[in-house]
Amino acid sequence: MGTEVLLANGIAKVTARILQNLIYFVSTILQFQIHQALCLRTGQFIPGDPTRPLHKCDIYRNPEAGKMLTRLMERGSSIPWSQLLQETIGEGRLNGEAMREYFRPLEEWLRNENLRTGEYLGWSYDGDYCKFSIETAGLQVYGGFYNAASKNIDLTSLLTLLISSTLTTVIGLRRR
Repeated sequence: MGTEVLLANGIAKVTARILQNLIYFVSTILQFQIHQALCLRTGQFIPGDPTRPLHKCDIYRNPEAGKMLTRLMERGSSIPWSQLLQETIGEGRLNGEAMREYFRPLEEWLRNENLRTGEYLGWSYDGDYCKFSIETAGLQVYGGFYNAASKNIDLTSLLTLLISSTLTTVIGLRRR
């Protein structure tokens, strides 16, 4: 077997793995986003109401949630997913905020537990270079922690990053 064939096989496997991971990533975000929309629609989740948090919402056998899921699933791939999402839940972009909302109690507990026990997370500040890196990356400081979390996940940016890193890997492997 020639080097080109071995290289092509390796690239195909890496690309397939990246695609699998991308599908898993997108489906996980969508799962939480759809769950939040179902819980909002059924009144089991009310943002800001501590008596109705997202992580305690149970849509099992709920007729309203079932109708909404049926509408979502009936269309299949007949229209673009972003359009279907917009029509069904009123939001046409991937948004990681639902996942953050679902795990907010855990995040708050971890933050409080780390403060209580004096656990240090992150890295040590090493002067101007670190400060420049933080500002360049658009990071903000919350309670002593650097946080780059965004409310919206830009799918185009993610795909661009994944494709460019794949191409860089492919070109790098071909030059060897």
